Amino acid sequence: MSKKTLPDELQGLIRATPGLARLARAARAHGPAPAEDPRDCLPPALRDRVRLVEAEHRWLALVATSATAQLLRFHLPRLRRALPPGGDLKIVVTGKREVGIATSKPAQADAGPVLDASSAAHLRQAADYIEDADLAAALRRLAGRADGG
Repeated sequence: MSKKTLPDELQGLIRATPGLARLARAARAHGPAPAEDPRDCLPPALRDRVRLVEAEHRWLALVATSATAQLLRFHLPRLRRALPPGGDLKIVVTGKREVGIATSKPAQADAGPVLDASSAAHLRQAADYIEDADLAAALRRLAGRADGG
């Protein structure tokens, strides 16, 4: 049995069997079963990253990153078919935001690596023996990035 004739043979089998023909007509008349969640048409890895919100005659698909939005664009036709008819669909990248966390440190304090105490002591010792004042000050600032400060 070749793959090209398989659908034709299956249709022939359905037409030849009265019980199957009656079930096929009832299924076509009934239409596709509505999905409880339109996201069920998406792959599992993408489904968990998309939130659907209905707002003023359109649907918003909220995603955290632009990479997720790009993946969702690939599956957009399937998602549109799963949504109720008559509404437009827009993808909105919300970004990853942490709500309620206030930072008391300036942003520059977290901007670099942290030294261990022995490396900081070595840098301070080197700064003591350097004649160039600017270079010595830079080494001391670098030593200040140690764990203990």
